[in-house]
Amino acid sequence: MKVILTLLTLTGLLLAGTVKGRVVYKGGPPQKKVIEVTTDALVCGETVEVKLLERSPNGGVKNAVVWIEGAKGKLPQNRDVRISIKNCRVTPLVSVGFVGGSYIIRNEDPILHTIQLKLGLAYKKERKTRPLETGATIYNLALPRKDMEIRKPIRRYHRYQEKTGFIYVRSNAHPWIRGYIFVFDHPFADVTDGEGRFEIRGLPAGRYKLKVWQEAFGVKELEVEVKEDEVVELTVSLGG
Repeated sequence: MKVILTLLTLTGLLLAGTVKGRVVYKGGPPQKKVIEVTTDALVCGETVEVKLLERSPNGGVKNAVVWIEGAKGKLPQNRDVRISIKNCRVTPLVSVGFVGGSYIIRNEDPILHTIQLKLGLAYKKERKTRPLETGATIYNLALPRKDMEIRKPIRRYHRYQEKTGFIYVRSNAHPWIRGYIFVFDHPFADVTDGEGRFEIRGLPAGRYKLKVWQEAFGVKELEVEVKEDEVVELTVSLGG
């Protein structure tokens, strides 16, 4: 028995904790706008409804990114980001990827899509010449055919930092196209599901900064303490 406990301690399984919970918003009606489509309407539709906040009937917020700031740990085996362009929209809207993986972009429409991955939403504001409205382009991808797929590496400098920010998925031909990718160099990150749920496993015991990003609200930060072999449950409220 002592040998088994020693092995568990060495591998970190006994000391690992979990942070789980929900991101919620119980304020007024979500923000949204309708954009008239002027290009490729047969594929894209005549209008595009942009919802900056999607929530379930009980207030759970979808597509919020939750992560532990400054944590260190072994990266997961699956480090890729897979997104599709379908009906001129990015699916999923929000993704998490990891350094060392790949961006895999797929065109599911019978038209040409040109997709840009743009990094940097903070330092760009400091530029005095040629300001970058949506960041610096790290990849410019042309997908002229339906079912075409492009794979590009996730570099270390793509990881989320305050001075650079997340990666914005954009299109020159279809300006309403939008998506978000958060890249990390540790495994402690998740995207909320349709009920606002998230779960981050395998955290060593300690005190951490937990951060939550959502498109309409930006970044919210709170402290969390994780103890050995413990599950910490949280409800993160946006807008208050």
